[in-house]
Amino acid sequence: MKYNYPVKYAAMPIIEQVGWSHGLDELERNYDVVCYRVSKCYLLSDKTKYKENGENEKEYEVVFPYQKGQCYGWERVTPSFNIFNYTCTNSEVVEQVFDSYEEALEAVTQKNKKLCDKTWIYLPYTKDLASQISKKKEQFNDRLSRYKILEQQILANTSDLEQSNVKELNKLIINSKGKTKVLSNNLYEYLKCSSFSKFIVYSISPEQYNNLVPLINNQDMPDIPKVMENAMPILYCDCEAEEKNIMVISQDGKVLYCINDWETLKNNNEQNIPSVNLKDIDDETNLLFTTETIKDIVLSFNEHRCINPDEFQGPVLKKALWIKISNK
Repeated sequence: MKYNYPVKYAAMPIIEQVGWSHGLDELERNYDVVCYRVSKCYLLSDKTKYKENGENEKEYEVVFPYQKGQCYGWERVTPSFNIFNYTCTNSEVVEQVFDSYEEALEAVTQKNKKLCDKTWIYLPYTKDLASQISKKKEQFNDRLSRYKILEQQILANTSDLEQSNVKELNKLIINSKGKTKVLSNNLYEYLKCSSFSKFIVYSISPEQYNNLVPLINNQDMPDIPKVMENAMPILYCDCEAEEKNIMVISQDGKVLYCINDWETLKNNNEQNIPSVNLKDIDDETNLLFTTETIKDIVLSFNEHRCINPDEFQGPVLKKALWIKISNK
């Protein structure tokens, strides 16, 4: 996969405007966390903080794959970095990350209970206090219900992100003009700078890759073609074409998708590019070998739609495990 970070679950804070405050010249909006929902996240780093009393605590830098957009709904994002100091510009710090949805849900339930208590704990003691508390809890549950829809939609639209630790991206093997070597970069790094080369990429198994590397390092050339047998063609690029398209191809050379200069994946039904004749590959074409598959390519470059919770209609059940309302 292109974005090779550990994937975990965490409590995603939902931030809304909660009021106004006096600024220098005019009123300013106040924003705060109004509830938490479970979301997958890219785990970028973890840090241990030590205190004066000898205790320590963990902090985790994460990027949630859906973040609230400027104009419309919630947009799918990936970690974005400042080119000067390489700090992540869209990350957040959380106290815990989890390997399962259930573990994260338990933590989210506790966090939401504390937030709900804060909505009524400072109410004045009056005859109708119990009624006011119930009303505050009902309002909080209504907000949870709305954002439960968002949580469900985010989880449904991040099925491509499997909970895991880092999967090592193997280096790229290239055969150019009869010479075979292991490149220092991986497939996705190569694709970024491949504008002026004609190439075809084959998918091989991890076992084939592990067998090829020592053969290449030892320059045991006669055995290399045997290991490359049954390699699956997955990408083709012709630098002489009028418009640069990296074509995602099937085993018989049929063009399934195209990846353009903006790394956007388009179904070939829109362009109708003819099939690639794999038997007509000249000596100027670089042959590359990777452990990535067509599925990895599609998931790495596929565009993801935005999410707007207001578009999804229908009843939402308020589960008792969220906030238990009591009139006592």
